Amino acid sequence: MPSGVQSAEKMPTSADLWPHEEALRLRDRVRDYPPDRPVIFESGFGPSGLPHLGTMCEVLRPAYVRKAFADVEPSRTSRLIVFIDDMDGLRKVPENVPRREETQAYLGVPVSRIPDPFGCCASFADHMIGLLGDFLAPVEVDYELMRSSEMYRNGSFDEGLKRILARHEEIIRIVTPTLREENRAGWSPIMPVCPNCGQINSTLVTAYHPDRATVEFSCERKFGGAHPCGNRGEQSVLGGNAKAQWKVDWALRWFALKVDYELYGKDLTDSARLSGQILKVLGGRAPLGFPFEMFLDDEGHKVSKSIGRGVTVEQWQRYAPIEVLKFFLLTNPRRARKLFLATIPQYVDEYLDALREYAATPDGEARENSPLKFVLQKNSPRRFDSQLSFAMMMNLVSALGSPDREFIWNYITRYDAAIAGDAETEAMGRALMECALNFYHDFIEPTKKPYTPNDSERAQLRSLSDWLRANGEASAEEIEKKIYDLGRENYDKPGKIFPPLYRAILSQERGPRLGAFIRLATPARVVELLEAAIARA
Repeated sequence: MPSGVQSAEKMPTSADLWPHEEALRLRDRVRDYPPDRPVIFESGFGPSGLPHLGTMCEVLRPAYVRKAFADVEPSRTSRLIVFIDDMDGLRKVPENVPRREETQAYLGVPVSRIPDPFGCCASFADHMIGLLGDFLAPVEVDYELMRSSEMYRNGSFDEGLKRILARHEEIIRIVTPTLREENRAGWSPIMPVCPNCGQINSTLVTAYHPDRATVEFSCERKFGGAHPCGNRGEQSVLGGNAKAQWKVDWALRWFALKVDYELYGKDLTDSARLSGQILKVLGGRAPLGFPFEMFLDDEGHKVSKSIGRGVTVEQWQRYAPIEVLKFFLLTNPRRARKLFLATIPQYVDEYLDALREYAATPDGEARENSPLKFVLQKNSPRRFDSQLSFAMMMNLVSALGSPDREFIWNYITRYDAAIAGDAETEAMGRALMECALNFYHDFIEPTKKPYTPNDSERAQLRSLSDWLRANGEASAEEIEKKIYDLGRENYDKPGKIFPPLYRAILSQERGPRLGAFIRLATPARVVELLEAAIARA
C-alpha cells in the first residue's frame, strides 16, 4: 500500500492539458462553419453488455474536450451524442443475465428486438440503456442519446445507405484486404434483417440494386451465434430493414450526424482509419480525435473486464470519491496507466494535491486555470486543508480495527485539527474515511492474521513499547529516530526492523512512515497493539 504523501510537482493549468490542445485543433476545423451549425461530439455504447470503465472513458473524455472548446469558442453551440448501437446482433449472452437459455434463442437478432431477460423493460437494449443512464448519473455529464434502431427506421441514414449501395464495390475493395482470408468471400457492407427469422448476423447479400435501394440476400450465414433459417429474397435497405457492417456503420454515423470529434481506444486505431476512408467515399470528412491508451493491471497486462482484471466503476465509487475517477481519466490518455485496487490511494492523493492547490488559489483564477474545472461537480468539496494522505488514513483504519466511525474520526482530528476546520474539508475527510473503511472491510479485515514474534523480535517490540509509554508526546521525527536506533542495535541494516513492526502494528508486510503513523494513531493505541503481539504465544 502506498506510503504517505509524495512530493507533488506543480499542477498544470487547464490550458496545459490535452482537452485544451484538442479544442484548439477543433476550432481550426470548424472555423468556416455557419454560426448556427453546432459542433458535434460523439461517443458510442453497445447495449449487448453492461456499461463499464471503457464506457466512462468514451463519454467523459469527449466531454472534457467539449468543455475546453466552450472556453476557446464561447459563441458556438455544441452537442455530445452518445450513440447506442442497438441494431447490432447479439453474439453471446452475458454471464450475469438471467434466463440465459431463453435469450440464447435470440442470438443473431438485433438487441433492440430481443425481449428483456430481466423482465422490466421493452427490450434487451432498453434495459442496458437504462443501466447506462444510472451509470453516468454520478459524473454529471451533459449528453443526449441517439439509438441506431431509430436512426435506421426513421430515415436519418437513408442518404448514406443509398450512397453505400451506389459505391459498394469501392467500399468492398477498401475493406476486404483487412479481413481474414476466410472472411473475404461474400463480404458485404450491408447486413439485411431476415424478415422470416429476424436475425441480422445470418444474412448474405447476393446482389445489389442501387436504383431501387434494395439487396437480394440469403439467410445462410453462421456468424456470431446465428442459426440461419434458409430464407431468400429481395428487400429494401431502408426503414430499418438492414444495417451497415461495423466499420461501414461507423462511417455512416459520422456521415449522417456530421460528427466533428470522437475519441476511441487504441485497439480501434485501424478501424477508425478504415472508417475514415469509407467516409471519404461517401462524401464526408472524418472527425478529429485520437486513440487513447489502455489501462494496465498489476502485471502490466491490458485490463480486461471479461476476465476480471482491473477496477470497475462500482469499485471506484466504493473506494474513492467519484471526482478522483474523473481526475484520473483527465490525466494523459495517451499514456498507458496502471489501474488496479492497490493504485487507488495514489490516485486519491494526486487528486487531494490538486484540490489543495485549487483552494490555495484566488477563486476566480482557480476556476479559470485549474484542471479541476473539468472534474468538480455541483456538490463537490472545493477545498481540503488537511495534509493527511488517503494512504495514511487507510493504514490508520486498518490499525484501529474498529467500525466505529466517530472513534476513528476523533483519532484523525487529534492528529490534524484542520480536517474539521471547515465544512468542505470535513466533508471530504469523512468521505475519505468511509472509502477507507470500505476498503478495510472488503480486503484487509478478512485476511488479517495476528502476528506472533520470535524471542528476539519480542524484545525489540518491548523496547519500543516501553519507550512510547514513557514518551507519549514525542514528535513523529523523534519516534522515527527511536525506531532507527533500535534497528541499528539489532540488525546489520537498520531498515530490517520495519517488517516485524509492520506485522505487529498493522498485520502487514509494509506500510506508511511509522513515525508519522504512530503519532497519528497515538502512541497509546500503538502500545496496545505492540503489547498484544508481545503476549501472543
